[in-house]
Amino acid sequence: MALVLASAWPARAATPPTVELTEAQQAVSHADSADGDQYAAQELAAARNELAQAQAAMAARKHKDALALALAAAADGDLAYARSRAAQTRTEVAQRRAEISELRRRLQIEGGREAQASALDSELPPAADYAMRLQAITADPRLAPFAAFERLRAQQAVDALAKARRSKREAAEYLAQRRVEIAELTARTEATRRDADQLDRERSELLIEASRRDAETARAEAERLRVQAQIQAEEAERLRQQAAQSDLAMQDVEAALSGVADVQAAKLKAAREREAKLAREEAELVAGGKLPASRWDERGEIFTLNATDTFTSGKAALNERGAATVRTLAAYLQATSGSAARIEGVDTKTSLAQQRVEAVRDALVKAGVSRQQVRAAVGATGKSKARVEVVVSTK
Repeated sequence: MALVLASAWPARAATPPTVELTEAQQAVSHADSADGDQYAAQELAAARNELAQAQAAMAARKHKDALALALAAAADGDLAYARSRAAQTRTEVAQRRAEISELRRRLQIEGGREAQASALDSELPPAADYAMRLQAITADPRLAPFAAFERLRAQQAVDALAKARRSKREAAEYLAQRRVEIAELTARTEATRRDADQLDRERSELLIEASRRDAETARAEAERLRVQAQIQAEEAERLRQQAAQSDLAMQDVEAALSGVADVQAAKLKAAREREAKLAREEAELVAGGKLPASRWDERGEIFTLNATDTFTSGKAALNERGAATVRTLAAYLQATSGSAARIEGVDTKTSLAQQRVEAVRDALVKAGVSRQQVRAAVGATGKSKARVEVVVSTK
């Protein structure tokens, strides 16, 4: 095949095919980086072999052979890349569909979008008329917007085949066959990638719905435990009144009630922490950001916003990262039932601390948090690291 290809370009033999050799090297490297050894081992091996022969012919100043081999190496390298990318895209789409199916089963959601066959699911047309195969891509509304460059190169190869003499026809058909298949695979892969993007959006919507349902379940469990604790407290009071006649009986009752109260308090605390965890996950999914780390004390859950990460240096204005963090905090407050926030600021300058507190409060309100839900405390002067703390408490 190398000799057949070499005979196809006698007019260009005197000029070193530097550009074509560079394109062949890039095509082989591209296919190699796309795991061509796994998904298109035969084509990639052929491309490497043709490239090595092209480089050897170039060194021996056999420019005609080098040109033919470089063109073949570029075509085989591009084909290996196209097949690798098609295989990876097919796997990704199958994985997304399986994840969506599992989420729908978990959420007990019926119906939804009908799973249509992707462009890569159908077989490539038979190797017949190359021009008709290119026209079929243009005529297919799913494929027409894609692979413009690959279709142009394929059309050039098909035109060259139509004009080739009998002695050069086998070499021209070798390139035309590969270029047409590359155009077909690329168009189908790009169309399928668009399907994958739609599946990603559907998966994100289902994940948000799952998070919301989990959060609602946690809130219901916390409320059930609160009511149960109230009932037990009322029962405890009744028992105390009954046991008031006997000090010894009272001591026994107090010990029993203390143990019950401790267990109930631990359950209620765990339920509230789970509710907070699920609200955090929901907020991060909805806002597309990350909440800062938090700690708990008797006031509630405390989020610390370091001045360096949150504000423009020496200013009260939020920087881009700080604005994203505050938007995620707003989503967290909206996802946490009965929550309220107190904003406290510390800086060496009291005025700057106050301005930063107000900037965070205004950003939370702008992001959808009720103004009655947020209280801005007075900024304080301190020698510790400048910061703003958002203290979230729940009923």
